[in-house]
Amino acid sequence: MLKAIVLAGFVCLASLGAAVLPASAADAARWNSPPYTPTVPLVTSSDQDLAAAIDDITSFSLDLDPRLWDGDKLRPDVRARIMEIVGETFSGLKMEGLSIADVETQGSTVSYEYDENSDFSARVFLDTSAYKGNVTDLNALLKLYTNYLETLHEGLVTLRGVPLEVQFYAIKSDRMKPEKGIGHYSIIRDVWIERPTKQPDRFDRTQMTVDAKRFIAEYNSLVSDFFAAKKGFDCARFAAFTKEMRDYRHAGISRDGTRSTANLTYRMLRRLNVNVSRTARMLTLECQNIQWTLE
Repeated sequence: MLKAIVLAGFVCLASLGAAVLPASAADAARWNSPPYTPTVPLVTSSDQDLAAAIDDITSFSLDLDPRLWDGDKLRPDVRARIMEIVGETFSGLKMEGLSIADVETQGSTVSYEYDENSDFSARVFLDTSAYKGNVTDLNALLKLYTNYLETLHEGLVTLRGVPLEVQFYAIKSDRMKPEKGIGHYSIIRDVWIERPTKQPDRFDRTQMTVDAKRFIAEYNSLVSDFFAAKKGFDCARFAAFTKEMRDYRHAGISRDGTRSTANLTYRMLRRLNVNVSRTARMLTLECQNIQWTLE
């Protein structure tokens, strides 16, 4: 299954970007018509919209999301459905020497920072003790498989309205390991690995506005350039922008926790008239497909 995905084209996006001649007006019309995205998905949120989004993302609940949790216990039907989906997607790997070691979840839906736009990530960690191949290479292939699943199902599979993402890993990075006070739950064992605590407020709304406007301006410039001449566009620019946002978020969490300026700004940018991070990822794939097309 993974080999088929790789051959189908899920290779490193940052490697794309070979220059070709500028597109003509006819070419521009060709790439700005269905099945490709026809209109530029600009962020047009006003200052008032931005202020409202910041107010929303910095207002926190006193309880875990009741759509998923019954008190501090994952709802049985939610857990059962996750395990059903994990089992089916794991069987799609069709690789010998692998089994499921644990299925864990972290993030806003395992904390008091959730909101109506939060999603639920089920991280499937594999037991590779009987695997005969290179585990580092396997982990890279699993990332491609996770991207493939996301492309197929993003936003389409929900748990009582909460979007579900299933992610596969052969290696647990430091970012995925338990941190004191940060909610971390084993779905297989149905127990807390680390119970969430109410995190200290370490955000600055003024700085959130400044940082958000910087990312919005960068994103709008990027997508405007792409739509002006999609054929020949350097797709690595999207990958660089996505990485910049991701690194900004993780640096903020590492320094100031989940209620940091950076983490809350990143989450807020997914809640404007355009979901900035998701749209950038989808346009990366569109850019890749266009560069690969031979006319």
